[in-house]
Amino acid sequence: MVATKIYKKCSPNGRLYLYLGQREYISADSEIDDIKGIAYAPEMQELQGKYIFASLIVCFRHGREEDEMMGISFRKELVVDRVQVFPPIKDDDKTKLQTRLMQKLGDGAKPFTLAFPQSAPNSVLIRGEEGDSAQMGVTYEVRLHVGDSSDDFGGAKKSSVNMSIRKSQYITSEDKQRSPTAKAEKGFLCAKGKLGLECTLDKEIFYHGQEIPIHVSINNNANKSVKAIRVAIVQHCELTMVAAQYSCKVARFETKDGCPLGPGANLNRTFTMKPLAQMCGHERGLALDASLSKERDETNLASSSIAETGDPNDLLGVIVSYSVKVTLVLSGMGGELVVDLPFKLNHPKPDSEEADTLEELKKSSAEEAAKLNKRRQRFQAQDSVLVEPLGKSMEE
Repeated sequence: MVATKIYKKCSPNGRLYLYLGQREYISADSEIDDIKGIAYAPEMQELQGKYIFASLIVCFRHGREEDEMMGISFRKELVVDRVQVFPPIKDDDKTKLQTRLMQKLGDGAKPFTLAFPQSAPNSVLIRGEEGDSAQMGVTYEVRLHVGDSSDDFGGAKKSSVNMSIRKSQYITSEDKQRSPTAKAEKGFLCAKGKLGLECTLDKEIFYHGQEIPIHVSINNNANKSVKAIRVAIVQHCELTMVAAQYSCKVARFETKDGCPLGPGANLNRTFTMKPLAQMCGHERGLALDASLSKERDETNLASSSIAETGDPNDLLGVIVSYSVKVTLVLSGMGGELVVDLPFKLNHPKPDSEEADTLEELKKSSAEEAAKLNKRRQRFQAQDSVLVEPLGKSMEE
């Protein structure tokens, strides 16, 4: 018999307990489970005449807590759902876990149900500087509090209990995926012909940990030569609450293989890249999936934000998107030719073969990154040493 996980947390004064059966809620095909929990008051007779409320709160932090001063706060909270647990207003359908907890805990256990709105953003962590006291990004928490009246939605801190949860998203259908393509051309002053660049992907949606083959085609009908090819996978973040945008490169490389590519020459190459959070280092501003476990590595690059309503304008919070950026470095004063090709990076389905492969890949990549950092620290404080072979003896 498999043991059922129960998450429990107590208020500071010990008068209120929160029980949840799960802390991760996954949206698939615009459907997501409701939050089913139990509010437990050991001394229920002391709460006669008072009210217990359960709230689902989304928190958005867009700045460091250390930089807050003179009443300025970089944290915003929004209550997306709230129910009155005690005295109960309506009787919702109970899960098996709720029924068992009510039988075990007694009359002080009261069930509640909270629901995510359709446009609820995903939980996203924005990596800050080492030692920051608060994490930036979008987080969720379930809050219980005791109020003195039916409209007392604040409650005293000592009579409140919060538990963090995570909302994520994955795509269940891979059928009929299109093969995205992007093209760009560049002409030059007082010269005939153009330099053409085309970038193509096999499909539009990739899972975390999957290899991404990038097909690059160059048609050089200009009088310039291509000196180098740069390929990068770029993460784009948009903070809707403060109207800010920025980008981070999560994988990159540069090659001169096949270069210089002179006038009249063509080149078709396929580059394979595998973006992974464990290999990105501690890059400030990198968007990651929020983690809950302290025992297991749950670090992933933030998944692409997908509008469940079909309208991208309905996306809120931290909007994450990805693109492949291919750059051709040209000779002389030709500058560069750049093409951007958007794609989606998403979670594999839980308990699937792709999910197991991702866990193994994260473990091996984290070990490689740790060895590399250890090697860097070992030689960081040493002087450069030049070793030369000894030729003739000093006597000669």
